[in-house]
Amino acid sequence: MGKAVITSIVLLGAILGCQAQTETVVRNVGFGEYPSVVFVSTPRHQRCMGTVINANHVLTSGTCVMTDGAARIYPALLVQVVGGDLSVPNPVVTQQTRVAQHIFVHEHFRPRTNDNNVAIIRLAEPFHLPSNGIEEAHIRMRIVPQGHQCDVVRATLTGNPVLQAYNVQIRNRNLCDSCCLDIFREESNICTEPITISDSLLQGDSMFCDGELTAIAATIVSNDQTREFHFNQVRFFTHWIQQQLIRTQPMPEGWSPNGV
Repeated sequence: MGKAVITSIVLLGAILGCQAQTETVVRNVGFGEYPSVVFVSTPRHQRCMGTVINANHVLTSGTCVMTDGAARIYPALLVQVVGGDLSVPNPVVTQQTRVAQHIFVHEHFRPRTNDNNVAIIRLAEPFHLPSNGIEEAHIRMRIVPQGHQCDVVRATLTGNPVLQAYNVQIRNRNLCDSCCLDIFREESNICTEPITISDSLLQGDSMFCDGELTAIAATIVSNDQTREFHFNQVRFFTHWIQQQLIRTQPMPEGWSPNGV
């Protein structure tokens, strides 16, 4: 009887946990608050975000640097990265704009499931560092505990891009497994409480916990009431990232994750 009661409580907790929502507050980011976050521009004119790994390389999502439907990788010269103060409409001394030299998408990126949805952009000219507007990110290597509050940094969707941040709360992974297994299949996926903002997620949006780069955005799964935001933890990709930083061979032109 005791075991049955305990089992019922666990199941009830999982159900309630899947339905729980925390208030999401969006705020403008102050200058210098997240200096590793940059804007990535591609021929699709969608707004993507990236994070500076070092003066020569930017981390973003694989979807960001590929054509519609993740069919093919973009030629590097068609991709630009803007760092510095993104909150002003015209270039200022703190802004730096660079063209990509190479783009490396994870070889095991799977568009349908968003597994390994990460990419590295190598810049044709490095960012000038140190800089008042740009800084390398520090990658979080520790597990983020349940209930921990983190920030996701994005740019506004309309008008001149303005950096904003909204709060997320880390959720027990078992709760995400019980309600959302289709998008939380991999250990690298981080589980958050449902996010209650109506705006769309941007590819490559960066999650910071205690000021450390923790995850990047991959996709959204929505229903009538909640939206599950799918993030990949960067710590699971540090070995792959380091390999790209010293890589000498570019990816084949027009590379496709579908093997076509």
